[in-house]
Amino acid sequence: MRKKTRLIKNLKNNKNGSIEGLPLQLMIMIVIATMGTAILIGWMGSIDSPKHIGSVEVTSGDIILDGSSTTSGFVEIYVTDQDGNPLKGATVVLSGLGVTDSNGKTAYCTTDSNGYANFEDLRVSLRGSEIGFITVNVSMSEYGENNTARVAVIA
Repeated sequence: MRKKTRLIKNLKNNKNGSIEGLPLQLMIMIVIATMGTAILIGWMGSIDSPKHIGSVEVTSGDIILDGSSTTSGFVEIYVTDQDGNPLKGATVVLSGLGVTDSNGKTAYCTTDSNGYANFEDLRVSLRGSEIGFITVNVSMSEYGENNTARVAVIA
């Protein structure tokens, strides 16, 4: 019995015990983990959602050829961002059916402050067909690309 009493006294007088230090270490780890999580959430909260080209619309209608491969009309393209605002500075390139500008070069231009790109005096080649399509390719840095719009060409 005496041995048991001495063991209990030794445990009560033990000032170096790890039992008392464990909750303190646990609390320090919880505080550090909480602070780390708060910092990560703060950084993620400042990340903007990705930008992208919202819509590309052909507002001028179809190209109707009058027997030649040149149109004297124009093609007007309207480009918006993901929020529906006009997208200024986007590059618009027309491709397909051998479309070129009046100088025989690639038909391209940049959208103005209202989101419009205008093409005039385009040369188009419809070979053996009465209808064809020109693809409208729009691209802009930080916004990506969009090639969903087409212009119908009718002979």
